[in-house]
Amino acid sequence: MFIRKSDCLKVIAGLAIATLVSGCADYMNRRDTVTLGSGNAMEANIGIHTITPFPAAAAHTYIPGDGRAVLTAQGRYLTPGDPDVVIQSGASGSAEVQ
Repeated sequence: MFIRKSDCLKVIAGLAIATLVSGCADYMNRRDTVTLGSGNAMEANIGIHTITPFPAAAAHTYIPGDGRAVLTAQGRYLTPGDPDVVIQSGASGSAEVQ
């Protein structure tokens, strides 16, 4: 019984492909996910379970402001004909000075 050259090449090619694919098996065994398409669920869960995700400064809700300056700005805005007040007109976003 003789082995043809084409059959021998097919066997060698099959063994080469199997050897190359088996190199990926070690990488796939060390993944922490069930499937390849699982994304970053582990990182999301770590972020969700973080006790203090915001900096301490975010808890300070008092914003100091000057009442007189706000009142002056509001008065200037409501005064008709003020050249510094720009009013948006229409959906196109073109601005016109009132």
